[in-house]
Amino acid sequence: MALGLAVSRSRSARGSIEAVPADERTRPDTPSSHHAGSATISSVSTLAGRNPPATQQTKDARGASLEFPEAWPRYLDAYLKDFLDANCGQEGDAITSIRASHPHLTRKRIWSRIVYLSLTNRKRAPYQKHEWGAQEDAILRGEYGRSRTASGRAIEMILAIHPDWSRDAIVWRARTLGLTQRRARPHQRWASTLDHHLLSLMDCQLDTIATRLRRSRKSILARLRRLGWTAEFFGGFKTKDLVLDLRVPEATVNGWVRRGWLQRKKGRITEESLRSLCRHHPEEIPFETLAPEARSWLRLSMDYRRGATVARGERMRKP
Repeated sequence: MALGLAVSRSRSARGSIEAVPADERTRPDTPSSHHAGSATISSVSTLAGRNPPATQQTKDARGASLEFPEAWPRYLDAYLKDFLDANCGQEGDAITSIRASHPHLTRKRIWSRIVYLSLTNRKRAPYQKHEWGAQEDAILRGEYGRSRTASGRAIEMILAIHPDWSRDAIVWRARTLGLTQRRARPHQRWASTLDHHLLSLMDCQLDTIATRLRRSRKSILARLRRLGWTAEFFGGFKTKDLVLDLRVPEATVNGWVRRGWLQRKKGRITEESLRSLCRHHPEEIPFETLAPEARSWLRLSMDYRRGATVARGERMRKP
């Protein structure tokens, strides 16, 4: 023990390590003598005079300065215990009082400390009371409600002033001021009968379905996605479908598209354009090499060779 104390004193002489008793070196962190008399704080005014810095600076081996976030001030634990013992259930007021003297401590951090110390029975943090002033209301009245972009810009401007506020609270304030946009007509729910009507219009174009159901294009597309349908609902064919059914290369199909014989809508080849190809350009399709099912489909559904011109007044031959 004496040898360790002598080494400690010799090092302290060179300015490296000071002599510290062994019991103090092993003792857990306690408030310094500056805070010893204020371990229990009875009022917010006492807290207001003690604002510790937000960061602590030190130097590494090279001499460069480093910054670390400050640890939780231990003397605030006693204040929280005294405050909540005297005011049971007033966690929100405790957070507000600490924030008044320690603005660098967030509400979330203070609430986490209250839960860690088992000073509350709440499962959620207390609701934050927002004090709306003329400046915040002027920002909302000037920007909010004009467009989606303007509304988002107004929310960001208010959050820059009050970082602890939530977006939902700002939207609620705008709704209270009557700045939210109203629908031109009430929202119409999709009933089962309307779903059956929608499914009965399969293979029709989107504009036709929107006109018959008196719904917007976006509403119809969203409902079809919810029912598990994709672009196949509106008919048409993929390029690979024609490659497999007609037994032609993909380059041939793309060539028909470039010539205008086939038309695409939403990336799919329309049934009308394929029927027109079968009527007016049947020689492009290798009919004899197709499967019997494909031949029947082209004859019965796609009008294969029914639109061929008759030369010299002769009757059109049946395929």
